[in-house]
Amino acid sequence: MSKNIPARYHPLQVSFHWLTVILVFAAFVLGKYMSGLPNEGGKIVPLGAHMVLGIVTLVVIIARFITRLRLPKPAHVTAGNAFFDWVGKAVHYALYAFVFLMTVSGMSLSMQSGLVPIVFGGSGASLPADFFDFTSRMLHGFIAPALLLLVLLHVGAALYHQFMLKDNLLARMWYGK
Repeated sequence: MSKNIPARYHPLQVSFHWLTVILVFAAFVLGKYMSGLPNEGGKIVPLGAHMVLGIVTLVVIIARFITRLRLPKPAHVTAGNAFFDWVGKAVHYALYAFVFLMTVSGMSLSMQSGLVPIVFGGSGASLPADFFDFTSRMLHGFIAPALLLLVLLHVGAALYHQFMLKDNLLARMWYGK
């Protein structure tokens, strides 16, 4: 490999990648759990945790995207098929976009429904009777399964590269020399 083109991602990019994985997974699991809870006082703590996860995820994904643009990165890998190579690039950018949109739609829902004073301000006000009364909740609910499908496609492609093409793709997104 050329001295100008690294064989793997910078450790900061690796850290942001795996932190994003953990944050998105945690927010998804907590969101699914909360969707089965009634909109009563017992939902406030998990809702607050979900909101904090969303805000931290937004900060991390923005920092991750900036580092992706500024730090050196390995050359794109090929699946041996131009269409699949294009899909691979598109999925990466779609993952950034959908994580960003997921967090922004959550923040929009929070603003539309007045959640900040209820969840973090101790206002004592009730949660909305139905979050689906808000357009941003419908968007948030649409993005979640779409993001999950993108993640599954991404993981499936990584495993395909690692175990079928045997190109050691996963080493690029881990720490080491």
